[in-house]
Amino acid sequence: MRSATRLFRSVLLGSAFCAFAASAHAGPYTLLYNFAGPPNDGSYPYNDVSFDAGGDLYGATNLGGAADAGTIFKIAAGGTETLLHSFDGAAGGSDPNAGVTLDPATGDLTGSTTFGGSGGCRNGCGILYRLAADGTFTVLHTFKGGKDGENPAARLIRDGRGNYYGIAAAGPNGGGMVFRYGADGAFKVMHAFGGADGFSPQGSLLLDGAGNLYGVTNSGGTDNYGVVYRLGTNGKTFSVLYSFTGGADGGYPSGGLSSDKAGNLYGATNLAGNGEYPNGTVFRLAPDGTLTTLYVFTGGKDGGYPQGDLLQEKGQLYGTTTGGGADNDGVVYKVDAAGGSETVLHTFRGDDGATPQAGLTRNHGPLYGTASSGGTDGYGVVFSIKTK
Repeated sequence: MRSATRLFRSVLLGSAFCAFAASAHAGPYTLLYNFAGPPNDGSYPYNDVSFDAGGDLYGATNLGGAADAGTIFKIAAGGTETLLHSFDGAAGGSDPNAGVTLDPATGDLTGSTTFGGSGGCRNGCGILYRLAADGTFTVLHTFKGGKDGENPAARLIRDGRGNYYGIAAAGPNGGGMVFRYGADGAFKVMHAFGGADGFSPQGSLLLDGAGNLYGVTNSGGTDNYGVVYRLGTNGKTFSVLYSFTGGADGGYPSGGLSSDKAGNLYGATNLAGNGEYPNGTVFRLAPDGTLTTLYVFTGGKDGGYPQGDLLQEKGQLYGTTTGGGADNDGVVYKVDAAGGSETVLHTFRGDDGATPQAGLTRNHGPLYGTASSGGTDGYGVVFSIKTK
């Protein structure tokens, strides 16, 4: 039986309706939606959410739906949840361990599933897909393993020309890869990891204005504690910007990076900066390669084991942890990028969600996110939280 708590989760259109629920606690946290599980709703959202210009929220759940293989959902600005697509668990994909990327011009949603497809892997090697605004579902690319890679994860990044960039857990050299799906439909492996250059890429890629992609790997590098890397969108220029040592700098980075106007990169690790596991850190990497550990999680009420992409805004860093907090169900936190102090914005307690795995998205004031489990039926929730 598939576990609801593992990182990678091993077609009918339907709809379910629910107004935004009242907050489980008084204060800035609002529980927006409780997932009800298969067959009519999604379950276990491990992914971040996206918004269109009208304020409608879109996302994917790892399981649930008609085949219990994952779903794509929409929550309208007025509060109505609609199940847009159920993955079939076969050639049409299974376990979308990634949020959706919205094309603002067309309203189409593009994403990936970690398993499924018609490739040669035991549970399928995964697919890239597009769900058009009119509901038409198309498999764009089927991963086949080997030189083609397998098991894509994390939200795809779209550039101004309509090209998409993403990561996969396995690649030609055994350590995962970065790939591009072009606007012309051409698929290309841009970099294959294998050891000293990193192993097991994590989180969404970060694209800068000069056409460089930034990301992290969970292991590999000089001391096998992971790296921060830069890759040109031409696929030819690759650099390891920092290799974690597992000492005061922590190790095992766990999610996508963010940046500020000065060119500093921010991220999180799962290995604490005091050499203890698994509490984790928040770090800053300066353009000159200097890494500063901004905060070390204790695993107590301040949270532990950060996951998901880190969000930087006006000198504040926002993220989630899967553990720690008063009930060990995780927290939403803020870290001051200048001083390193941490503020717990919300502590999950199970009935309002538990074990958030994804990063946060800002939209018209509040931050929005998902908790992969907990809620009324234990299938996870969508929430918002005010930071001012």
